[in-house]
Amino acid sequence: MWKDIQWLRLPREELLEKRIVHGDLGGRFAYFRCEKELPFGARLTAAITAVSRYRLWVNGTPVLSGPCKGDMNRQYYEIVELTDYLRAGRNVFAVQVLYQEPDMARDQTDKRAAIYGVAGAGNSHALAICGDVLGPGGGIVDTISTGKAVWRVWLDHTHFLRSSEHTVYLGATEEMIDFSRSPSGWKTDGFDASAWREAYVFGPVMPSNLFKSLGLIPRVQVMPREIPLLDEAENCFAEVIRQESCILLDAGVHVNGYPRFYLKGAAGAEVIITYLERFGDGCTERIDDIHQPFAGRQDRITLNGSPLCYEPFWVRTFRYIVLQTADGSLPQLAGDPVYRKTGYPLIVESEIHSSAPWVGKVWDICLRTLQNCMLETYMDCPYYEQLQFIMDTRLQMLFTYAVSSDVRLAQKALLDFHCGQLPSGLLPGKTPSAYCQVISTFSLHYAFALCEYVAHTGDAALGRKYRADIDRILEYYDSKIGADGLVGDIGPWAFIDWQDDWQEYSGVSPAYFSGPSTIINLMYAWALECAARLYETTGRCGTAAEYRQRRIGFLKRVHELCYDAQRGMYREGPACQQFSRHAQAWAVLNYMLDEAAGRKALRQAMSCPPCSFAASYEWFRALEKAGMQEEMRSSLDAWIGLIDRGSTTCPEEPGHPRSECHAWSSLPLYEMCRTMAGVRMENGQLLIAPCLFDLPDLSGCVITPVGKVKFRYQRGKGGCWEYQVQLPKGVKAVFRTPTGVEQIFEDDLTLSE
Repeated sequence: MWKDIQWLRLPREELLEKRIVHGDLGGRFAYFRCEKELPFGARLTAAITAVSRYRLWVNGTPVLSGPCKGDMNRQYYEIVELTDYLRAGRNVFAVQVLYQEPDMARDQTDKRAAIYGVAGAGNSHALAICGDVLGPGGGIVDTISTGKAVWRVWLDHTHFLRSSEHTVYLGATEEMIDFSRSPSGWKTDGFDASAWREAYVFGPVMPSNLFKSLGLIPRVQVMPREIPLLDEAENCFAEVIRQESCILLDAGVHVNGYPRFYLKGAAGAEVIITYLERFGDGCTERIDDIHQPFAGRQDRITLNGSPLCYEPFWVRTFRYIVLQTADGSLPQLAGDPVYRKTGYPLIVESEIHSSAPWVGKVWDICLRTLQNCMLETYMDCPYYEQLQFIMDTRLQMLFTYAVSSDVRLAQKALLDFHCGQLPSGLLPGKTPSAYCQVISTFSLHYAFALCEYVAHTGDAALGRKYRADIDRILEYYDSKIGADGLVGDIGPWAFIDWQDDWQEYSGVSPAYFSGPSTIINLMYAWALECAARLYETTGRCGTAAEYRQRRIGFLKRVHELCYDAQRGMYREGPACQQFSRHAQAWAVLNYMLDEAAGRKALRQAMSCPPCSFAASYEWFRALEKAGMQEEMRSSLDAWIGLIDRGSTTCPEEPGHPRSECHAWSSLPLYEMCRTMAGVRMENGQLLIAPCLFDLPDLSGCVITPVGKVKFRYQRGKGGCWEYQVQLPKGVKAVFRTPTGVEQIFEDDLTLSE
């Protein structure tokens, strides 16, 4: 595909004219433009990539952004169908390319560190396109391929990305652009680009055969993206409210998108665009009260005296947008604002319905949260922390499995983590990223995620490919075992949970600072179990047996040093008298307590501070394992309360809301499918064991590895339940009633109890 295609970049003369010195390009843009006269019926499919980011327009219409996030060894390209954007006559292809060399930003808080989560490679503002135009008869009539077609380029020295206290330097950006010095119509046919310089052709995209035969690896290694293109669809705002000194745009719900503003006003006037997830500080009774104060990410636009269109280069996340002017006057709009909603094209195959109003509302809130945090990678939160953290992603993967059979983004996440492994054996806490941050416990979550992926998909080939990663992680932890037989100091940021009692310790259990942490040791023990299962599945039973034997002795030592027989609970550490829900949950999950003792420990733990949304998954699994599903209902009240709060997505944590959309908080999606509907796989067998709490009814369908399970549960007169289940053709399942009655069936089942 890329044979004879060349990279384009800025000519040296353009840099000298703009007085650009080495190291002064970070966060700046180059505009590439190609004009073509095409016949009626022309067809075009193109491949495109750029260093480090691009956005493509055809005839003034935005098409897509890219490339998909990779790393220094993976430069992805997109293949996009452009036929529908073409017209007979003059066509304009416009590409805005960002230069963001990771080494130019010296630390994470550098102003030029915007979008630093994209680890770029290669030369500044490099663009490559492969695209031959076919005529109505199928023959090649023209080309837009770089190195063959004429592309002109202009370096914008007024439009750049920046970081601020509202982006927290975690991947999100703000933009400043002065349209009195920057062309506003360069993407359209009416613009005259004759004064622009021809882009400089500086080298082939693909190395020569001689180059490859000598084992020489190019700095930029292009490869097709491993996930589908993101959706983009134009939407109108639900409401436009003109207030005394501002215009308020309400999208109706929390969304990701590319807004488009048609602005007019005097030359030199400044328009300030503020993107909001909420009004107030998030701790008020309602977050949708537009009379509350607000603060958030801002773009600042200087007008040129003529009507113009402004579109942010980078995706924006918002529920509301506020337009103001620097002088306090009401902004002037030259047209209706719109936005192109974007996200991963997830096909949602599970549905949950009930006449209990909270069920559908919580389902929608959680599903929207998950979808908003799925773009080119899973994201911590799209508003400001646009990074793929391992603990967050492991939970997002599980929630994805609950609603869709599409596991491609999960596969890419595992690949991203695999490619980021450090010489120590640990993984970066987030990847891809230009800045390495180690969160030592997150490597254990990678072990959990890999084991769960293989168990869910049966993809043993991927398990074999990555299983050595788990070896290295476990050996790192094994090297931290002290004289007492427990894992001690594990290095950077031993994060567990944003529990209220641990806020001052940055989410680390206080026990960790005075000796071994029971929770971390039990997480390590579960990672040994996950490794054993993975190695068993992938054909290395000897290694699996070794890990299981190691785990048995290790758990015995944890019990000897950390179990409080008088309380029937596990302390936070051998020398710590604090107790937590987390430690009891991990003990139950590790089979350390029989059913009665486990129930006692979990009941007593309910007097401890609750787990945050992030750590509730293990708490719910422990309740399930102990046969205490009914106790989950009270825990769900935290999510049901989001309805009265005015939330359309799940915040990171309602009590300490940094972000209003954080997908590790979407746990009810999983619980509605697994616990309430009761549909799950256990040891390769489909099990349906509903737990309906105080609901009058529940219906819908749940996607599973063996197909879609449809169900309808209805409470009748006298409290008797009627259960109806329809399985995929030829599939057998076990149905277990709340009283423990089991029945094996195939295809359909109707049962009353």
